[in-house]
Amino acid sequence: DGSLEVWVLGSGQDAGLPQLGASHSFDWRAREGSLSVRLGPSICVHCPSTGKTLLIDVSPDVRNQHTHLLQASASFKNQHHNNNNNNNNNPFDCIALTHAHMGHYAGLVHFGKEAAHAQQIPTFATPQMCAFLTSNAPWSQLVKLQNIALVPTQPDGNSVEVWPGLTLAFHLVPHRSEFTDTVGISINNKLLYIPDIDSWDAWPEARSVVKAHEICLLDATFFSKDELPGRDLSTISHPLVTATLAKFGDLVAPEKSNQSTSNKEGEAPTTPTTTTTTT
Repeated sequence: DGSLEVWVLGSGQDAGLPQLGASHSFDWRAREGSLSVRLGPSICVHCPSTGKTLLIDVSPDVRNQHTHLLQASASFKNQHHNNNNNNNNNPFDCIALTHAHMGHYAGLVHFGKEAAHAQQIPTFATPQMCAFLTSNAPWSQLVKLQNIALVPTQPDGNSVEVWPGLTLAFHLVPHRSEFTDTVGISINNKLLYIPDIDSWDAWPEARSVVKAHEICLLDATFFSKDELPGRDLSTISHPLVTATLAKFGDLVAPEKSNQSTSNKEGEAPTTPTTTTTTT
């Protein structure tokens, strides 16, 4: 059948956990035990009946995330072997990108000539993101060698087909735009993925878009101000989870109120929201 699964491949901040050079207790815990490790932010849409996959955001940890998928899914593993037997080195069938911050696209280097040497993977991204990848090395080599085939996608909330039974809609959201704009991605108008946003109040459509989806994976970088002693909260380009709960908590159905949130500093308490990713 055409049913889909969504795998959360990483829920850590851009650089994951442990972070290079960090000496926080949570970083040491992650170094000492794999259960505390967090990989970079990414999800994967998977069709069990065909083995097809769409990778949303390509984190620096994409090699480990691909390995975990091979270990967890027989259909994904079979598709991988079929691709290799047909001289197809593509680790995933399609890619979609939210923006050009390290944790969300830097893993693209693994699709290039020195690594997987992928073949024309359709890569959905905003026109700004496409222009950035085309104009800046080393990403421009991926385009030149046709490791990826850019699919400019307008961030207007309209759905585009990835394959029969799977659509994406890009929603423009406010976030630091040093290089490109940032989008949240709607999957089949059912699941909403927004790994990064400056604040909910800066996005007038926030409540209506969140309300329209059954499942929301939302920015949960910091749980509360208690994690940021001495920091000016106005300089933090992420909403606190406590603010997210206040904004959307009343939209959560009672049977869904056992979802847990997490952040890069460790596990947060169980809370009545579908917020699950951190970045």
